[in-house]
Amino acid sequence: MARNQAIPGYFGKISSDHQTPSVSTWWVAVIAIIWYVGVNLVSTDALLDSVTALSMLIAFYYSLTGLACAIYYRHLVFHSRRAFFLIGLGPVIGSILLFGLLVLSAISMADPANSATGESWFGVGPPLVIGVLIFAMGVIFMVASRASGSPFWYRKPGVVDPALVPTKDGGTRERHAI
Repeated sequence: MARNQAIPGYFGKISSDHQTPSVSTWWVAVIAIIWYVGVNLVSTDALLDSVTALSMLIAFYYSLTGLACAIYYRHLVFHSRRAFFLIGLGPVIGSILLFGLLVLSAISMADPANSATGESWFGVGPPLVIGVLIFAMGVIFMVASRASGSPFWYRKPGVVDPALVPTKDGGTRERHAI
């Protein structure tokens, strides 16, 4: 995200010793420690509720990713059977299934009896509250990034490696790709 300028470039700093993201790794570690300590002060079972809430966010993300794949490559979907199944049908079916599971999961998480703590937060189960709060924080950070004038929001979308994109005749730019 830092490389693409969606977040400040500072977070993209790479450790010369380990060739891994250094600044962002430390930020994630500090946030995880704060979250762990804070949640454990509420209840040791609340950590399990946090993991359950995370599953809801993952289902949402991958559901959007499947739709984005089909929409972005819509002009290539009917160029071959392979493209139809790998670019169109597969991602859309996966997206629909994940969204359905997300809805079922949210309904289940709304019942406090289904949480690890068995408690009620704001009349619903803690995993649902945690998931919605984390989602809301993500939206707030996204809006703040856009309001800051980050170039990420104003450039035309592209692919990492154009050689992996199928051509109009159903092949690819390279033999070994997709």
